[in-house]
Amino acid sequence: MTGPDLDALSARTADDLDAAEGFRQPWMRELFRKVPRYAFVPDRVWVWSTDAYRPLDRTVDPVGWAQLVSDATQSVVTQVDDGRPGPDGGALPTSSISAPNAVFTMLAAADLESGHRVMEIGTGTGCNAALLCERVGTRNVVSVEIDPAVARSARSALHAAGYRPTVVVADGEAGHPAGGPYDRLLSTASSHHVPGAWVQQVRPGGLIVTPWRTTLATSGMAVLRVTDDGRAQGNFGHPMAFMDLRGQRRDDHSPLRDVYTRDAWDDSRAGPVRSAPHWLDDDYHARFAAGLLLPGVHADCQDIDSGAEPAWWLSTPTSWAYVTGGTARQWGPRDLLDELDQAHDHWTKAGRPDLYRYGLTVTRDGTQRPWLDTPDGLLPEPFSPGVTPARRSGRTRPL
Repeated sequence: MTGPDLDALSARTADDLDAAEGFRQPWMRELFRKVPRYAFVPDRVWVWSTDAYRPLDRTVDPVGWAQLVSDATQSVVTQVDDGRPGPDGGALPTSSISAPNAVFTMLAAADLESGHRVMEIGTGTGCNAALLCERVGTRNVVSVEIDPAVARSARSALHAAGYRPTVVVADGEAGHPAGGPYDRLLSTASSHHVPGAWVQQVRPGGLIVTPWRTTLATSGMAVLRVTDDGRAQGNFGHPMAFMDLRGQRRDDHSPLRDVYTRDAWDDSRAGPVRSAPHWLDDDYHARFAAGLLLPGVHADCQDIDSGAEPAWWLSTPTSWAYVTGGTARQWGPRDLLDELDQAHDHWTKAGRPDLYRYGLTVTRDGTQRPWLDTPDGLLPEPFSPGVTPARRSGRTRPL
């Protein structure tokens, strides 16, 4: 197949990474040189175009394919809709090869040493597993992939490149206890609840490194060290977005579509707006903090029309809130706008901390509690559902 010089493009990508942030350790550049990313990317990938993910085929557009694969900051979608795209394209990205800068940020956080026993959650294309093999030794790598087709493709690419880690087809949330205990667990999929099974399968002193997100759609990389008494705890690090674990997917279309009805609008409580939630878009750290206090709450911004102030919707499976300008309406057992105000107040009174000051403790049974600054600085329990006395006024409907 003719096309761009992929090795030259790969070398340029390494230079780009060095120029931007630099490889954190000398061995990282050597790993990047030994494991060519392009060797693990299928000929058909998927790119967003207007309203859907469309295929980009290497055989049709070798230059476009190569440019995408060699971008140091770009993840590449390799599967959509769990391998069952519609005739007009795909709606949901379900597997990918991570951006090189994100990959090496995670590898640095994992503090890998030769001989470490490593479990990877989410094999994907197999590229990250190959990097792990180079660093810790092929026999020390177990990679768990939930999708059989993705696992087969990854195993084939790994074998072709000369790597034979243990690739297990299973739900990554359960881990793979037969290969443990592990010195390191790296998840290439994001979670909002760290499974207790991961804590159980990593030895005391070992690390769990995973992207972690709230339903307010904010992410931080959790780096958790397992303690002698069977907990895992540590701070959040570099913000990074990864696809969710399949069992923890956050529907980009929030629960609003299931809980909102016209009758509910007529029965909703109307009242004044204390503060519009625009800060959710304006301050990433504030949104992250609010997500810790409001697990399960979704926030969506809706542009009504040109020049008009956007509307915000908050929702859970049982309640919703709507606010635009000076108009607010709420329905269900929770007053979500009031809870959001309380979360913002808590963040402000704490000194407007950035996400790096927050951390997480997870026990062997999967109980998790976020904290600020130290594990003893536990945040308040998530706000309890409550109802503000009904304040009903006109019947104006949102546009």
